[in-house]
Amino acid sequence: MEEHANRPGGAERPAGGYPNFGAARRVAAALAMRCPRCCRGAVWAGPFRMHERCPVCGLQFEREPGYFTGAMYASYFIGLFVTLPVWLWMLLAGAPFGAILGAAFGLVALVTPAAFHYSRVAWMQIDAYFNPGTFAEDVPG
Repeated sequence: MEEHANRPGGAERPAGGYPNFGAARRVAAALAMRCPRCCRGAVWAGPFRMHERCPVCGLQFEREPGYFTGAMYASYFIGLFVTLPVWLWMLLAGAPFGAILGAAFGLVALVTPAAFHYSRVAWMQIDAYFNPGTFAEDVPG
């Protein structure tokens, strides 16, 4: 069994490894779009362009093919919950169905880029929380 040394900030560091951050730190890192291993380096280099590696700890972000499939579901729910208040309010206010569809599709088009970015980072943070060994090594998979 690996020895753990407690670190400031509530993180445990396995001998020779990176900290195993708690849920609150992971949520904050996901909202700030930070690396799942060090929670400091930026994941995105620009719109729709991920860094190949973390600028702080060197973690390779691109994993095996199909890794980000779960992020599609997260993106769908982000879009749903962001647009839900608007189209639900319009529905309850008696707006025509065409107007509701137009508003919903317009909002989805506006939200999609942000949902894409956040869903990928959130997926990596969830994976790092439940499977810390996934990002312990620099080898994807």
